[in-house]
Amino acid sequence: MTMNEININHDELKKYGIVKVKNFLTNDELKILKDILGSKLEKNHPKSYFSNNLKFLLYKILKFRFLDFKNHLYILKLAKNKKLNKIANNYFKRKSYVKFIDSYYSPISDKDVLPWHTDQAYEGDEKNYSGFVNPDHAHIKFFVYLTDIGPNNGCMSYIPGSHKIGYVLREGIFNNKIKYENYYLLKDFRSLVQKNIDYLLNQLDEKLIKNFLQNTEFASKNIDTTKFDYSLSAGDAIIFDEGGVHKGSKSLKNERIVLRYLYSTKKNT
Repeated sequence: MTMNEININHDELKKYGIVKVKNFLTNDELKILKDILGSKLEKNHPKSYFSNNLKFLLYKILKFRFLDFKNHLYILKLAKNKKLNKIANNYFKRKSYVKFIDSYYSPISDKDVLPWHTDQAYEGDEKNYSGFVNPDHAHIKFFVYLTDIGPNNGCMSYIPGSHKIGYVLREGIFNNKIKYENYYLLKDFRSLVQKNIDYLLNQLDEKLIKNFLQNTEFASKNIDTTKFDYSLSAGDAIIFDEGGVHKGSKSLKNERIVLRYLYSTKKNT
């Protein structure tokens, strides 16, 4: 392992769908990234995205955007030095690529950044789809925190093992074994699990499903929990399968700044 390469528990990531990485960044890397992301651009702002390949980097040179080139190159090289592609390939057991890189700024607020949800849900009206995406076209995300986070302060919350249930739901819908319903939000995800419990029991361990239903009972009561919250310091990171159920909590103490890398198994999906 090189000096910059990170060491993670691959078994933990596969079992729970998420793993915490302490000291993902060195102090010098953290300082440089804080300078690069100091403009505090909110999610989906055009300038919050970074080049994910050399083609887009060269575009910066052609447009004489030399500072952008330098910053984008640093963020691309950081992924290379940390061997993020190697981690993604190991998780998927096949070749992957970085689909996008962006920064994510969240101001101090008493509202959750995002509610409990799964990013890989087939969301919307099935009549508007030309076809469901193959469930094997999956994604994992690397959240690199530039600020301290914790319960009710911008943390990531994740239901352990829910990524496995999410995969089987997608597979069942894709193969017409499960009737499609919108299940982006946790309460709908949970409802779909209960309606298709026999199908899931044929695919997954009973204990996994039982634990999921117990762990998410709070959603049926319209309350929340901090039981599955992660606390991290600036420079730490979280790697997670976005097919699992997760949320971004409110930031009551300080602003939240995150650098995100998303890796996928297939282009143009």
